[in-house]
Amino acid sequence: VAKVWQDKCTPLADFVETVKKQSEHKEDRVKKESEIRLSDANTLLDGTPLTKSGLNSLRGFTDIPSSMVSFLQEREYDDELVKFLNKELDRRETTWNHSGKEPRDFRVRVRHDDEGNDVIRAIVSERYGVIDNADAMDMIVHSLPTLKDALASHIHNDGDDIYGNVLLPDFMKSEPDSDYGVGIAFRNSEIRNSTFKISPFLFRAICLNGMIWGRMNSEINVNQRHMGKIDLNELQEQVTIAVKVALTQGNDLLTLMSLSKQVKVENPLATIALLARDQKMTIEQGKLWHKGYLDSLHEANGHVHENTAFGIVNGLTRASQDFKGNMREQMETQASFILAPAIDSDLQAISKRWGMISERAKLEKEKTINQYAYVAV
Repeated sequence: VAKVWQDKCTPLADFVETVKKQSEHKEDRVKKESEIRLSDANTLLDGTPLTKSGLNSLRGFTDIPSSMVSFLQEREYDDELVKFLNKELDRRETTWNHSGKEPRDFRVRVRHDDEGNDVIRAIVSERYGVIDNADAMDMIVHSLPTLKDALASHIHNDGDDIYGNVLLPDFMKSEPDSDYGVGIAFRNSEIRNSTFKISPFLFRAICLNGMIWGRMNSEINVNQRHMGKIDLNELQEQVTIAVKVALTQGNDLLTLMSLSKQVKVENPLATIALLARDQKMTIEQGKLWHKGYLDSLHEANGHVHENTAFGIVNGLTRASQDFKGNMREQMETQASFILAPAIDSDLQAISKRWGMISERAKLEKEKTINQYAYVAV
């Protein structure tokens, strides 16, 4: 089994090298506020094209809602889009200048596209705090017990945002139903889409499922909004602590999963329907959750997890594999919120949580429940 899951992963060192190579074709250009204007719907005055996120970051300096920009783009009202955005940017600069303050500079974040041409992926203010992906990965690497044999799984990297998991073979645990990997989930954005964040991660080898513990103090809280001058040395110390906490909590998460195998659930489908609605999931996600639960019963010895809290949560993490990036991470995190009330919960606390869920599930209407039922075609 260990060989199967390792074949699904990428050596972490290779991923880090890819991120570093991408950084060679990135730069920040400082421009005066008066230069931050559009020449056409996709290009800044200096002739550099903007990505979709680049245009959205420019819109963020105005009061124009994103829905209005989407409408103008869909109807191909390009001239109107340029006119409205530039007028709002003019208004912003004029108001600032009339306040008697010094003119502002802006940071234009540029990288190469797939053809090797410069593109603007974000325009940010002078208060923006830079944590680049290469720096984030470097800090993670320096916080690990060892880089040797470390693996990366479920990686997303579009040149601006990175998400993924780090798994350490030395932290593999063998349980009767599967091997489990304890590691960390990480994410960072160079274009304001997310904070720099580290969370405990648990990987179930037999089905390649993952779960992220989304609570406690494992998030990098200082400067998480990428604001102000960031002391990378200070941040490195926090990352080191966060990784240690994450690896410890990963083991605690494995304990919670083991305890949940002892907790019975009377009506799995009604429970899934209730929890999917509690977590504001779509009906499609709920159906895939039910499918994940049914599929997990066909694992080796999977029948022992039927009608258990473990089976329900395992079905959700299995369903998350049908999604990518943010949605996958969100579902893997939701699984941990559902699993137990706290990282140090005992069997009694977990049983109480699921007892309350089961009582609420009994009140669900059959019509509602059946909406979430997966039926093989």
